Amino acid sequence: MTSMTAGRSDAALAAGFDTLARLLALTLGPARRVVLNDTGGGTAEGLADAATVARRVTALPEREATAGAALLREAVRTVVGRHGDGGATTAVLTAAIVRHARRMVAAGASPVLVRDGIRAAVRCAADALKGQASPVAGPDDLSGLVSAAGGDRALAASVGELVDVLGPEGAVVVEESVRPGVTHDYVDGSRWPARPAAPELLSGGGMFGGSHTELTLVDPAVVVADVVLDDPAQVIPILEAVRALPDRPPLLLVAQDVTGGAATTCLLNDRRGLVVTAPVVLTTAGVRRGEDLADLALLTGATVLSPEYGRPPERFVPAYVGRVRRAVVRSGHLSVAGGGGDRRAVTDLAARLRTRAWELGDGAEATTRTAERMWLRQARLLGRVGAVQVGANTEAEREDRLRTARRAVRLARTALRDGVVAGGGVAYLDCVDAVRAARAECADPDRAAGMEAVAAGLEAPFLRLVANAGRREPRVALAAVRALGPGHGVDVRTDRYLPIREAGVLDVAGVAVAALEAAGATAGVLVSASVVTGRG
Repeated sequence: MTSMTAGRSDAALAAGFDTLARLLALTLGPARRVVLNDTGGGTAEGLADAATVARRVTALPEREATAGAALLREAVRTVVGRHGDGGATTAVLTAAIVRHARRMVAAGASPVLVRDGIRAAVRCAADALKGQASPVAGPDDLSGLVSAAGGDRALAASVGELVDVLGPEGAVVVEESVRPGVTHDYVDGSRWPARPAAPELLSGGGMFGGSHTELTLVDPAVVVADVVLDDPAQVIPILEAVRALPDRPPLLLVAQDVTGGAATTCLLNDRRGLVVTAPVVLTTAGVRRGEDLADLALLTGATVLSPEYGRPPERFVPAYVGRVRRAVVRSGHLSVAGGGGDRRAVTDLAARLRTRAWELGDGAEATTRTAERMWLRQARLLGRVGAVQVGANTEAEREDRLRTARRAVRLARTALRDGVVAGGGVAYLDCVDAVRAARAECADPDRAAGMEAVAAGLEAPFLRLVANAGRREPRVALAAVRALGPGHGVDVRTDRYLPIREAGVLDVAGVAVAALEAAGATAGVLVSASVVTGRG
């Protein structure tokens, strides 16, 4: 490859990166701009989320430009996939570091040594960020960081209150509401998605007949079957065993499905007053249903029935029965409270699930969904689940708000683990002195140049937030907060200079560190790209 060809390739790579970086920068902060994406046919969609914008930009006119955009897109995808936020911050930091580093390379600095300086400065700044982190003080802190990330104060208030009450082991389920606005509630006990079994058989006057929309069972016996029950021979031993119990409790029968002759037998027993029976089907999909049935059995002290375990329903014995204080069966879910299972076994499983969820949550995006599933399971076992219901006037607004809500829940939970730092770009500003002190001790001028690129880049999130708000000249605002001292910033919602933490403007420490580290790694690749492309 000739030097002229390599130069054109390097320039196209940088141009592709810059194109996507400019778009993503517009989405930073509560005063973020909307990026219009042409969907064809004379229509366009408005995008205000960095991760969504990055996914949409998949190709540019030149192949090398597409590769440059892909480098940034991968960095954004990684940070958002692992932490739920930080995509726009990653783009802004990366672009600023690369811009300053390019100038130094153009002036004759070694790209490789500049890259090494970038890495050293990022480590220094990351350590400074971690040193700034403090524990979440309460619902106001949680609401502040959620509001700063998404700009939705009603949603921020609901998520902040839920996460604060539920604690670091809690889970918040995001649900779609048909009515505009945001509401929230706490689940009493543990809840699984479920439906009454064979409703066509039950509608003729059984427990779910008429206008009844739910059934409450007090102190029921619980039987859990990881099998389809369709034969009377499968349920008769269960009904006889429950009927023989001293207090003749109602029966909560939870299975893969209850249909055919088995459902008819349950219905006849219920109508004759022999055993009040609520056959229920968990609607969890695939292998997850088996996990949920096992969790329910552990929580209630039941033993899962399955031929695979050597416990077919036909050979049911009373020792397989579990108990709960109360069960509520509705068309959409099953709730239980006061399970009679071994409490130590329940808490031990919850602890294992929680540990594994944190491990997977710090991995690739593909494992994040598994981590979320494990987190919900452990919270459900502990009875620490809440729900936030999100609605809007249009489908597009509702989808956007649902995405924001899910991101907010992850942010709030991560904040409980990692702590918070000052938002509004102030935490990065307060790392600049540490980086420049380290640069002053660096003997190699080219490495020092890379460190200075990071020091300058740390100002970029603050400058972009102010620019997106459109009320002040960013550099003037930067000079003003520098004069006020560490911890000061601009609350772009009120356009005031103040100690930014006092305004409740916070960022999750873990997300701030991850964005910086991803920016440093991507900037290093781009800065040294001329070395790579120059090798034929």
